[in-house]
Amino acid sequence: MKSLFTVLFIGLALVLVGQNKLSDKIYFGGGGGFSTSSNQTNISVFPQVGYKITDRYSAGVGITYQYVKIKQPIDASLSNFGWSVFNRFNVTRQFFAYAEFERLRFEYFTSFSPERTEKSSFNSLLVGAGYAEQLGGRASFNIMALYNVLYDESEIPRPYNSPWVIRAGVGIGVF
Repeated sequence: MKSLFTVLFIGLALVLVGQNKLSDKIYFGGGGGFSTSSNQTNISVFPQVGYKITDRYSAGVGITYQYVKIKQPIDASLSNFGWSVFNRFNVTRQFFAYAEFERLRFEYFTSFSPERTEKSSFNSLLVGAGYAEQLGGRASFNIMALYNVLYDESEIPRPYNSPWVIRAGVGIGVF
């Protein structure tokens, strides 16, 4: 079965390469995010790789790392890791619609002691829009405003303090 999958995968890759140069279809990007409140700061990085299915539509995968600094009632920090799949549709050359499913494994405190933590998983379905400004060549600066439609204020623990996520980053090969 593994051999059949390998042959099919290689065959599909050869077809895709034969139709267009693979380097013209794949792009890299990502960036970071930042949110803050009176008792928490969240800094994230999210590298991504995408594949241009058409000139206007692409899909891809990414990974997420978050650093969370808790200020009150204790002073401590946590690290969270996750993965995501995304879809991007270029409405115009600069404006795009965006949707992403993210699965995040996050750490949280079980008491007011920084030594006692547990881990849990959290799903986000982020939808929104973005703006891309070409920097030169195939590079661009991107900014997105995303809303987590799965966010539930009553769900505790949760890794985000708001359903809104603002991201900024750089893409290589998007244009």
